[in-house]
Amino acid sequence: MRILDLAYILALGGGLGLGTAHWAVAGRPAIGRVEVGAWTAWPGSGSRDVDPYMRAYLARGVHLPLGSGEGLELIADRDDAGQPLDGRCRYKLSGTTPTTRGWTIGVTDSDGLPFSLPLERTSFTDSEIVRPEDGGLAIIAAATPEAGNWLPLPASGRFQIRLRLYDTPISSQTGETRATNLPRITRVDCR
Repeated sequence: MRILDLAYILALGGGLGLGTAHWAVAGRPAIGRVEVGAWTAWPGSGSRDVDPYMRAYLARGVHLPLGSGEGLELIADRDDAGQPLDGRCRYKLSGTTPTTRGWTIGVTDSDGLPFSLPLERTSFTDSEIVRPEDGGLAIIAAATPEAGNWLPLPASGRFQIRLRLYDTPISSQTGETRATNLPRITRVDCR
């Protein structure tokens, strides 16, 4: 009977250990996360002294982070009202971007992979958009075509908006950045 008890304890311990280890590195860790409005960033993910949980997450080959001197990636999976981003809705991205040499903004699935959309456009760069007179952002993200700066979305389902800022001073000061310095994500309507 003792051998069965020992085998049960070892199997339970091994299963719990492997399960919790997978859970700890399956997604981006909470350690080092900075939230600014609807946006979330991990400013230390590209530095030399990255925490072990982020290192394990990156070792899975999911993403290649920007180096600490190269820039910063911000991810939004909710709008400014806190509602999850849904492909059945239209969103307006407006406001400003922080001081930066360049930026890209695009949509991905929840794993960070680009969608396979008919138009084959999933992002904009700072040099591709048409700006209003005030110089701010005016992008519409929707599944159906829109006039102006249109960022295509999947027909339904959850998605993320990813803003990559290149050569920006906020990469080391993310915690001091205010939500007013980042693009606003406003839900216009849903079908």
